[in-house]
Amino acid sequence: MESMSKWDNNTGTSEPDINKNVDVANRAFAMLICARVCVLRHLLKELPKDADAMEARRRWVLVQALPPCPPFEDDIFTALVKSLRSAPYDAMFNLARSMLRDMAQTVRDDIFPLQLLFAVIDEAQEAAVYLKDSFRSFTTGIDMRPVLHAFYRFLLNTHIFEGFVLAGTGLSIKMVKEAVSSSIAKNMGSSQQPTVFVELGRFTKDGPSHFDYIRKYIPHSGGSVFDQRLVGRIVYWLSGRWVQL
Repeated sequence: MESMSKWDNNTGTSEPDINKNVDVANRAFAMLICARVCVLRHLLKELPKDADAMEARRRWVLVQALPPCPPFEDDIFTALVKSLRSAPYDAMFNLARSMLRDMAQTVRDDIFPLQLLFAVIDEAQEAAVYLKDSFRSFTTGIDMRPVLHAFYRFLLNTHIFEGFVLAGTGLSIKMVKEAVSSSIAKNMGSSQQPTVFVELGRFTKDGPSHFDYIRKYIPHSGGSVFDQRLVGRIVYWLSGRWVQL
């Protein structure tokens, strides 16, 4: 986004501007959505006829984790996003919607239930601090917001998704509320509110990630038996916990 010609690096907040960098960001988000829908469509098209929903999920996870295949320098998603740099915004959206409709008509409901489509934002804790001075609040037009704020607003306005899952280690409810609260407030007149799930944790009970996170808020944790018991309980509570906003 920052390399796009219309990107505004000015962080001044003297005048309200709820559209600061929004058009540039939305174009990048549209490229991302179009690329991912395209890959998903081709993956489901080549799925064996006897494959079940679990097999489809495994293949979708695998294709997202695959590294670039020589002689290509980029993975399939990056290559597709780059190829869409000159595509018109409306054309990308229309293409993505067309591919989604095609999947809904040609793929079994247990594998691709379009009416229950959720958008998942993984590593949301990074998006909650990235480009934190590049966007404005959609309510005040002055308060600075990170890219997660703009991305959630974009996804909400597509009217494609039934709900959203924000996941990430170190992701706090405060981060999420700051990112989505004004968008939800803008949507209060809607008859149907979006469902937002926040995933906190690593879904296992080993590894140092949560201990590092806890020490940011309790610097002397772990020094005594009491501290160790407290940290153990916090880790247990954070492991695989989810919150619905």
